[in-house]
Amino acid sequence: MSKLKHAFSLSLLATSLLVGCGSSSNVLQIALDVEDEGRYDELFAYFTAQTGYEIKATYGQDIGKLIGTKNEPDIIKTSTVLVSSMKNSLRDLSSLIDDSDVVSPDKYIDSLMDALTIDDKIYALPTSVNTSLLYYNKTLFDNSAADLRTALELGPSDSVYPQADWDYQDYQKAGVALSKYTGSTANPTYSQYGAETQLNWWGEWLVYVNQMGGSFYEPDSNNHICALTSQEAIAATTFFREKSMGDTNTKFAPDAIELTADASFMGGNVAMIFGGHMGDWYSYDALGLDWDIQVLPTPVGIPEARGGEISADAFGISVRSDNVKGAFAFLELWTGEQGALQMYKYGKVSALKNMEMLIATLPENEQKDISIDVVFDAMDKAL
Repeated sequence: MSKLKHAFSLSLLATSLLVGCGSSSNVLQIALDVEDEGRYDELFAYFTAQTGYEIKATYGQDIGKLIGTKNEPDIIKTSTVLVSSMKNSLRDLSSLIDDSDVVSPDKYIDSLMDALTIDDKIYALPTSVNTSLLYYNKTLFDNSAADLRTALELGPSDSVYPQADWDYQDYQKAGVALSKYTGSTANPTYSQYGAETQLNWWGEWLVYVNQMGGSFYEPDSNNHICALTSQEAIAATTFFREKSMGDTNTKFAPDAIELTADASFMGGNVAMIFGGHMGDWYSYDALGLDWDIQVLPTPVGIPEARGGEISADAFGISVRSDNVKGAFAFLELWTGEQGALQMYKYGKVSALKNMEMLIATLPENEQKDISIDVVFDAMDKAL
């Protein structure tokens, strides 16, 4: 608890006085995802004890259906992706930030703050980050170690796990070695795949396009000219297609028919995910997967390629809130170091620039057993 007090002491006095200054209510409402229920009760209780404000959280409700109603939260969840469409419901935080001794835009990853700033107005502050990573199941890699050494021409002391300098060819060779099937090569039935296929969102395919040097829309076209017929987009789509629909020498992921719930990383029979969501970390641990992460492989001959995404959840204050100062005091805690450490317990990585250092200061038993430095390497390459 002493760490919480240290982080919050600068704003404590001003905030605690608010409750007795004619505020219409000392209850701050916030809407969170259903999986967050119970995770932050300690943080809420601390805030209440220090300020007198009660945090009333609801879980799993559609924020779009709450905005403009009597149940609209004071503190509204948005993201770097959604903020532009939600800004009319969010208060400009700029003056509150200017007056704060705790919050500064410089403390957060620059690209994320840029996304949350529209026409020089800051509409939200970032919390947990999502960035594109290569996820891998260590157990499946260990079980196929001999095949991987042959495919990747590794020595007996070389690691069979994905490396930071992998290109698409390495990714494919490893994926084919990790794929298991019965029957003939002409009509195989797969029981294990080297990688997932992401068909329900653009996350995997568009990263290939970006890494190849292409884009979904023509640059400087105001998003009116589609670039899907560019050489780069065609090359990316070809790779994306072949990994799922090629022959047994190139295929290492399920096609649309094979893409059942069983053919998944969480199901334990898929060895890698190209992209994925950091929000799934908690589920991986809960399922008992032995997993780790690496930066994304890059196209052959383009080791400096960028293209993985970076985004962040963020929180702002409703333009209709009667408790603006109290809500902002909570944002100071929520988006600061102690909020970051509380979220890290549940597999979330903060948008604070010093998050890697904060993790390093934790006792070893409170640190995740994965290559956490990879996250920050990936952020440097992300768009």
